[in-house]
Amino acid sequence: MGGKLDGGENSLRKQFIEWSEANLPEFICLVAEEALKDNFAGEGRSFVNLAKFETVIADIADCVLIFPESPGSFAEAGFFANSKVVREKTLVINPLLLQTTDSFLNLGPIDTISSVSFLKPTLLLNEADFTPVGQRLRERVKWPAHRERLPYQAFGQSNFKQKLLVVFEVLRLLRLADLKTLSYVLRACFGGSPKKQELKHLLRILLAAKFIQRNQETEYFTTVPGVALVEIEHLEIERVFAQVQFFYQKYSRDLYDALPEVAP
Repeated sequence: MGGKLDGGENSLRKQFIEWSEANLPEFICLVAEEALKDNFAGEGRSFVNLAKFETVIADIADCVLIFPESPGSFAEAGFFANSKVVREKTLVINPLLLQTTDSFLNLGPIDTISSVSFLKPTLLLNEADFTPVGQRLRERVKWPAHRERLPYQAFGQSNFKQKLLVVFEVLRLLRLADLKTLSYVLRACFGGSPKKQELKHLLRILLAAKFIQRNQETEYFTTVPGVALVEIEHLEIERVFAQVQFFYQKYSRDLYDALPEVAP
């Protein structure tokens, strides 16, 4: 979503995120640049292309909201207007004060998005009343009425959303893990070699969504209690926990010693 989070109380994006927490509890807001602030140990000042990362998030999101109220969000609107996948699920919420009928933004990127998006037309806001936004999202964004099957296949053959679910569930079964351990288990269970940067992106998104959490000192990841994304039928979870505990005890004493701090 375009706009500045640190732009003060006048930032529509900031106000919408705060409003949605109370009024749209079934939706989860993700902000790409906020997720990218989460760095990994030893990563240093490595460069991550924000445009590519935003496209990754947009690809797995059910919808994309743009508040064109800053130069960055203007560029974002143009960038997403040129992405066939993203523009078809983008909603532009245009502040009425910035609306000019003959502007390039309105006649170019915003018109392109509105011509194809299932969330069209563009919404105009005179003030921070996000009720119309909430109504549009509830009316248009539909989730499957039935559970979807997550196929067992090589990790590299899964799409990004499937990989996100797999990483979450593997981490839940491990109870806690660092990046190296998580990569090893994914490779052992699903074959192939998970790309390190892709795995970091997946973890960043899960962190931003508050599905997982991380101990900054130990670099161990754990799932947030009460969050369930995948259901495995006929799973003897206590047996899995016991096997994980035995593995950590034998091969990773640091992880084993940290286990008592994690609720099953």
